[in-house]
Amino acid sequence: MNYLKRSVVILLALVLNACPYPFWPDDYEFEYDIIVTDVPVNLVSINSSYDDYNSDLPYPYTGKELYFSSNRSGHDFNIILRDLSISYHEKDDVLNVHCSYVGDYAELTSYQSELLELVNTYDDQLGPLFFFGPQEHSYFFYADNREGDFDIKFTHHLKSDFGTHSAQEVINGPDSLLVINSDKDDLYPSITPDQDKLYFCSDREGERFNIYSVPLPGAQSLHDFFTGSEAVEPDLNAVLSTSDFNDKCPYIYEDIMVFTSDREGGFGGFDLYFSLLVNGNWTAPVNFGPKINTEYDEYRPILFPFIDIQMNLMIFSSDRPGGLGGFDLYMVKADSYISPPAR
Repeated sequence: MNYLKRSVVILLALVLNACPYPFWPDDYEFEYDIIVTDVPVNLVSINSSYDDYNSDLPYPYTGKELYFSSNRSGHDFNIILRDLSISYHEKDDVLNVHCSYVGDYAELTSYQSELLELVNTYDDQLGPLFFFGPQEHSYFFYADNREGDFDIKFTHHLKSDFGTHSAQEVINGPDSLLVINSDKDDLYPSITPDQDKLYFCSDREGERFNIYSVPLPGAQSLHDFFTGSEAVEPDLNAVLSTSDFNDKCPYIYEDIMVFTSDREGGFGGFDLYFSLLVNGNWTAPVNFGPKINTEYDEYRPILFPFIDIQMNLMIFSSDRPGGLGGFDLYMVKADSYISPPAR
């Protein structure tokens, strides 16, 4: 990350958080909630005895809002919201995560309340993704199976209007991403940092899921592309995909893609993998290894930075033993697992 880009990131973090991270005195005593290390830790404060997975952080540099899918309501999967804050404590060399309950509509902002009311139905909603477009629009992507198969949908709002009107006047949609959706399952969109390509997974060519991409038209035409109706034929990525196994949930941060796969050579069930973008091409996927993967299922990872100590963190879900039940969300320091390919 070059100096200018890093400066912009830091400025964004300060603006979004309204104030800088606190400076703790040397003699302070702090009661830690969830301590994050290079061993996955259960985000117990926000998990339930049901399935909790498919998370996204719209403001990753400050923590804040964690959106994820859960069937804790007792029927289908809906997208819900919890508060998540991350702080580093130099005195004890501890990275702490605090999660708190947010979900009662009375506690939500007008935007949060309206967004959840718009996207959640009696069908399943999976894989939330916030995308702050390069021009005037921002987007909230997800997938639901209201039509019988999973389609990628989105809401959007004008940045210039946001905060100046009621949420009902600001949020548009939900709309179907017609340029990509097929008569099979299409889920988990993720967009490269340069807005050059959109990646997603689909079982459109058989019973197995593969990872696909479509080229994006550039900043000036991006909104027209998302709201267009003429289908674009996607490219199957043969490096990231296998023919006999499922490759799902691509998520891109900088030049790293993380995803899940049940391919041979793993530790059992779905495992987490990463690939690096080198000279415009994705490298052969690498398994995260036995500290992160288990004989159970590890699912939908997201990778994001914590700028206070220049560290990348990962949230993923797993149904491993020791959780609260079903799939739980976990967090881990990710940098020690991700290394450049051998030269």
